[in-house]
Amino acid sequence: MVTQEAPVKNPHAGHRKRLRERYARSGMEDFAPHEVLELLLTYAIPRIDVNDHAHALIDRFGSVAGVMDATEEELTRVKGIGPEAARFLKMLPEVFRHYQLSSCDCRETYDTVAKLGDYLHALYTGVTVERVYLILLDNSLKLIDCIPLSEGSVNCSSVTVRTIAEHAFRGNAAAVVLAHNHPRGLAIPSGADLEVTQTVECALETIGVPLLEHLIVTENSYAPILRHHKGLLRSSPKTGQIDKEFYQRFYGEDRS
Repeated sequence: MVTQEAPVKNPHAGHRKRLRERYARSGMEDFAPHEVLELLLTYAIPRIDVNDHAHALIDRFGSVAGVMDATEEELTRVKGIGPEAARFLKMLPEVFRHYQLSSCDCRETYDTVAKLGDYLHALYTGVTVERVYLILLDNSLKLIDCIPLSEGSVNCSSVTVRTIAEHAFRGNAAAVVLAHNHPRGLAIPSGADLEVTQTVECALETIGVPLLEHLIVTENSYAPILRHHKGLLRSSPKTGQIDKEFYQRFYGEDRS
């Protein structure tokens, strides 16, 4: 008599459901990197098992951050990742960026470089290209607006004094802060960074709107260019007079 072999069970059967239930019970605290991606992909790719897709993404890009920083085109080169799944993954850093910014209190007084640094780290969340922002502050150092000026390397052709001055006038700013990021780099100013800082500072002095700082922002740090190259003997945006004590407080160096 011929006996029929029992069908081999799929070891991944029900895996999507178990992964979601595991997250519901205890969150992602003990998830491996591929499991984080696998859980996310269950919401972007319906019905099929996505364990292999998640492993392939980690193998290709090295980490969850590497996956999120990849372009949509690069993501779709991974087997099983179509345009919709790639776009879903690319949306996540942008969503988190909006979350971070919405948690910042727009009524905050940005009277210290630490407060500006916190705001800028939220602003640059998920940004993988070099981007220049202009922050407009009123005479109480509250945020008026934050304006993207350009993408790419900071230079005097992309960051024009006329554009900055126009924004400052239209926004009735009492002071401005220039900021740009060094993605995957160090918070060390280049020659172009220093040139732009000097050009913008000198031009804004003629219209009575001080450049409070030019900050370089990286993933884990920031560097104030003017503090290191101009010191503390500068005009206060509140009084227009040289005010060392203001800048000691601004940089967190007030020892009184």
